[in-house]
Amino acid sequence: MSTSLSPYMDQILKNSMNSFNFMNTHKILPTSENYQLWYSYTAQDDFSLNRVVDKLITNKTSLDEDISKKLYKKFFSEDTENKTLVNTSRGFKDEITKLKFILQDAGKDTSSYSGSINNQKDKLTNFNGSDELKEIAKLVVQDIENINSQTQKLNAQIDKSSKKIETLKNNLEDSRLESRTDALTGIGNRKYFDEEILSLVEKTKDEDDNFCLVIGDIDYFKKFNDTFGHQVGDEVLKVVAQVLKNTSGILATPYRYGGEEFVILVPKSQLNDASKLSNNIKKAISHKSIKNKDTGQNFGKITMSFGIAQFANDENPESIIRRADAALYLAKDNGRNRVQIETDLNEETLRKTC
Repeated sequence: MSTSLSPYMDQILKNSMNSFNFMNTHKILPTSENYQLWYSYTAQDDFSLNRVVDKLITNKTSLDEDISKKLYKKFFSEDTENKTLVNTSRGFKDEITKLKFILQDAGKDTSSYSGSINNQKDKLTNFNGSDELKEIAKLVVQDIENINSQTQKLNAQIDKSSKKIETLKNNLEDSRLESRTDALTGIGNRKYFDEEILSLVEKTKDEDDNFCLVIGDIDYFKKFNDTFGHQVGDEVLKVVAQVLKNTSGILATPYRYGGEEFVILVPKSQLNDASKLSNNIKKAISHKSIKNKDTGQNFGKITMSFGIAQFANDENPESIIRRADAALYLAKDNGRNRVQIETDLNEETLRKTC
């Protein structure tokens, strides 16, 4: 008896067979790690992975076991560890915050109790009665003073612990921020972008809103590195990042995507809004040039090309990245130092990116 599989299951089986065929063609062992890597590639689950692998294939790089291990480490094992660390850090920070409030509440309660005890102590100290009652009152007063002393010590310890917790909380937040910041340019890194676009996609779906993604690439960046050295190339990246940050303002958030490529998330925007922002950035960058502070040597002007896509309801981050990237390539093909939007793409290109 034959069983009819759903189209979803059919696609999974097709992707699985494609991954095994791919590994067989390139003589790669079908280990669990390799299967996860090449299934993701053949199923086009990770746009960034596909870009890297496609570039390796274009450059005729042998996709052997060593390359597979490096790709897996880059796109899977490190990513899993980082996500686990981020989630653990968030949970720890939440628990620290809860503990701080508990200690603060305890401090308020003990302070209130201490005040009440002191009032009763004054009454007992001035008590007029028989010698036996006075002796009892004296003992009660001593006990109250002991309790009061312990309360003061507890308050001091609570205050000290609260300050330590606040310091730990701040250190944890600083550490998390550092892990999401590009060390060279000082703006958000690729990991931060991955988190934020996923969050923005979910938020936009819930609110039935729009956002745009801009991908920018420095024109002829390799020339700066090859002609003047990597230090000059690093300066170019810093200048571009600063312009992106200053020009985006509160409207958008830039991130370094990798190499000479940057991305900008523009919440609550349409294509024309993101296009206007990108043109302002392009103009600002084109006025920048790099000079040697000691010799005055001019290393030339900087220009940048941009591709823009607008979020379509119910799509995932990978699809909007693909459209923005296709628009960027169109900007490069049309002469660089320009802005192209997804509606500039022809129908065939749009079909390939969907």
